[in-house]
Amino acid sequence: MDFSLTSSVLLLGTTAPIALGLGWYALRNRVLPGAPAFAAMVPLVTLWAVCGMSELFSDTLQAKLIWANVQYLPIALVPVAWIVMTIDYMGHRRVLSRWPVLALCVVPLITQVMLWTDAYHHLVRATVWLDTSGPYPVVGRTFGPWFWVHSAYSYALAAVVVGLLIHAVASAPSTYRRQSVALLMGAVIPAVWNVIYVFSPGSLFFVDYTPVTTAFAGIFVAWGLFRVRLFNLVPVARYALVENMSDGVLALDQLDRVIDLNKSAQALIGLPTSRILARPLAESWEPWAQMAAPYAAGANQAELRLGEGSNRHHYEVKWSPLTRHQHIVGRQVVLRDITERVLMEDNLRQQALTDGLTGLPNRALFMARLDDAIHQARRSSSALFAVMVLDLDRFKLINDSIGHLAGDVLLQSVATKLKRCVREVDTVGRMGGDEFIILLHGISGARDLLPVLDRIQEELRTPVFFRQQEMTAASSVGVVIWDSSYEDPEDLLRAADTAMYQAKEAGRGCHRIFDEEMHKSVLRTLKAETDLRVALRQRDFAMVYQPIADLKTGTIRSLEALMRWQHPKRGTVFPDEFIAIAENSGLIIALGEMALDDVCSQISRWQSPRNPAAELPVSLNLSPRQLMEPEFVNTVVSRLAEWRIPSDRLILEITETALIRDPLRSKQVIRELRALGMHVCLDDFGTGWSSLQHLTTFPVQELKIDPTFISRIAPGNTDFEIVRSLTALAHSLGLVVTGEGVEHSGQWRLLEELGCDSAQGYYVGRPMDPEDLLEYLEDLDRGSCRVDRIAEAPAQPASEGVPRPRDWEARSGGRMPASRASSLPEASA
Repeated sequence: MDFSLTSSVLLLGTTAPIALGLGWYALRNRVLPGAPAFAAMVPLVTLWAVCGMSELFSDTLQAKLIWANVQYLPIALVPVAWIVMTIDYMGHRRVLSRWPVLALCVVPLITQVMLWTDAYHHLVRATVWLDTSGPYPVVGRTFGPWFWVHSAYSYALAAVVVGLLIHAVASAPSTYRRQSVALLMGAVIPAVWNVIYVFSPGSLFFVDYTPVTTAFAGIFVAWGLFRVRLFNLVPVARYALVENMSDGVLALDQLDRVIDLNKSAQALIGLPTSRILARPLAESWEPWAQMAAPYAAGANQAELRLGEGSNRHHYEVKWSPLTRHQHIVGRQVVLRDITERVLMEDNLRQQALTDGLTGLPNRALFMARLDDAIHQARRSSSALFAVMVLDLDRFKLINDSIGHLAGDVLLQSVATKLKRCVREVDTVGRMGGDEFIILLHGISGARDLLPVLDRIQEELRTPVFFRQQEMTAASSVGVVIWDSSYEDPEDLLRAADTAMYQAKEAGRGCHRIFDEEMHKSVLRTLKAETDLRVALRQRDFAMVYQPIADLKTGTIRSLEALMRWQHPKRGTVFPDEFIAIAENSGLIIALGEMALDDVCSQISRWQSPRNPAAELPVSLNLSPRQLMEPEFVNTVVSRLAEWRIPSDRLILEITETALIRDPLRSKQVIRELRALGMHVCLDDFGTGWSSLQHLTTFPVQELKIDPTFISRIAPGNTDFEIVRSLTALAHSLGLVVTGEGVEHSGQWRLLEELGCDSAQGYYVGRPMDPEDLLEYLEDLDRGSCRVDRIAEAPAQPASEGVPRPRDWEARSGGRMPASRASSLPEASA
């Protein structure tokens, strides 16, 4: 091998390591614009150089042609890689989708096909031969027409690349221009070399050294893409970033003179830059004086307000020191427009603290102001105030008859009227629904409130029109005047609420001022509620059981479980004294579950063959709140399973009040209970919301007639006929009928005559604890005390012939006489 061939091979061989090194570096920095295309160009240039070396080493023309054909793959694709890299570098990567890039590759792909089929058409190379005229044999050829098409396309791409880079050089800032110049040099050098080689063959070398020049030009490209970008892009980017920021940025020296500022700061100050630079900022911008106090106090930020009304703007001003060699040489000031954020915060605060419908303060804001008023009153005895709670009377009727939109209009009108009735220092708020609250400052006593109360009632009587429909509003008002006995705002509201409900009970459309008697009533209620919670925690409740007799046989057919509260100070407390408190406080659910558990436990203990109560079902009263609980049926099922009790041993008694709260829910619960095999009874029928429709609507199995009818029953009177009709109707529907409150034999005989099935009351047996009940049932079984024998005694009026206590005990096994029964009211648990 001669020296010329060796030098050519070595020269081409240097291309591979240079290209591979540049490719590795490009892959490490592939996130930079242009780097991916440059990394793709590197293997193409390497392939070009390796194929050139292989062509030189080949001896025959055929072998050299094969390597020459392979070279055309990188030759055709390198211009495409160049233009893709340039477009990506200039920030237009979005146009480099799949189809545009494939379109650029159409001519190179056709060239490959034409090249490998050239023996049949000679459109790429017209003639070929082994040229030995030089220092070493090479492929000699004359070019066909497609070669010139391919060359024109490649040079056109190269010209576009050069044009784009020239534009980048001309448009770039001076500090950033070196990068574009380096890329332009990397593109021009191999292009010029290839033009000379193609159009002046043999003038420089017999071998195409374009891949070598491309590899060395790649060093310029890599320097431009990766190195120059690091040094020149950062200051340019920082300048562009600061200049185009929406925040105003100023640099001040130690004397607060402006040494630099961006466009936003200049626009905010509103003066030309020449009148701002090198001058103290306070001279060119008057609002800067507002920052003197927080800056002197050592703060590093403050809020600046500019403009008035709708043109008011809020700015967040931050300043930080500028240091050089660890010495402070000035400070940087950033002004950020936070108007939108402040307005949003104000809007959110408004929504959080005001009522959306009326615009009045809501409960949270009112309670905060009430708390402030309490603190002021504690500091000064002259700062007396009062709280009013207003509830619109019959507001639901307007909603139901005219519509909710009309109700909203009325509420807005009421809010406006109430604000007219008080001073600006007072607060009118809306608690929700149709309830309003007023805080009156600076009063001396109840006399000061009367004119305000009169104005409120007079204003509310003024009609409001909605779609030609006249509406008027009246209110029940509760008032409380503050004194030192009230600990917090909730106490005051509770007192005002109590007075408001007193006003409603007095006939509505009036006011009541909370007084000492009301206060004592509230304290009693609170004390009872607290005691009830403690009693629940300590399980200070016991169940007693009252027998229910069959009117036909005189035998006991079932029992009713009743609850007693064993109070440590008051002794035995009956349900009518604590059930309402439990309902209002929400404790009724826990109380009802405890009663259910105790009854199931007792039924389980009675389940023995010789126990006289073993076969007797036990009825338990349900609260309306219990019936509405989603898991009520599951709770009953779990208790029955836990104590292993047959479902027919438990009877659940439901009042009509519970049914009408949610008729659909009540009907579904009763059906589920009956599906489980349980007995459901309608209790206290004939009072309150009683309706004959309930007997057909709700799938109950038993009806209990309220004691008020039984207590007044006499042959032929109204109550007698009512009981007769109810009994007949219930029997026609297949229901069992029980008369409650039977206190003497006359009532027993009348119920038996009317066809009632069962009787319950003190004549049958008083409520007894489990031990006394078993003794009573054993007496009945021995025949010493049978209810039907008692019924055989002649009927006597309730006022006549009441047995003496000892005679009563002998005849009825310890049952309480009617005279005592009437003094002990019974209520359901």
